[in-house]
Amino acid sequence: MKDNKEKILEEFKQLKGQFVIVSFNNIERLVAIGEDDEDYYWITYDGKEFKWTSCAISIMPWKGYIRDKDYNELIRIAKITHVDSIAPKYFKNLFKEHKNHLSKEHKFLTNFHFELWKTDT
Repeated sequence: MKDNKEKILEEFKQLKGQFVIVSFNNIERLVAIGEDDEDYYWITYDGKEFKWTSCAISIMPWKGYIRDKDYNELIRIAKITHVDSIAPKYFKNLFKEHKNHLSKEHKFLTNFHFELWKTDT
């Protein structure tokens, strides 16, 4: 039987880089998994900030559940509005700062994954 950590990492492997619904009100990209002494976390990115949500909260994938053209519209919008796409140099500094700050209290269970996944090519 798989433990929670294995299940979470397996789900991340399937969904990394995709848009997911978090906490029933945010559409964000799933970019990593983190942990601290108390919990495991979905690390998502909204185009400007990283968010940490307990893995006790389910995430809902969009890819394959909404129309391909609608999912691809999310990709298109992200490419013109998300900081990692429009200002990569600024983003690298922001990302490095964020990761260094969090590394003091948190552990990352996965690498960060920022590639945008399209439904159709």
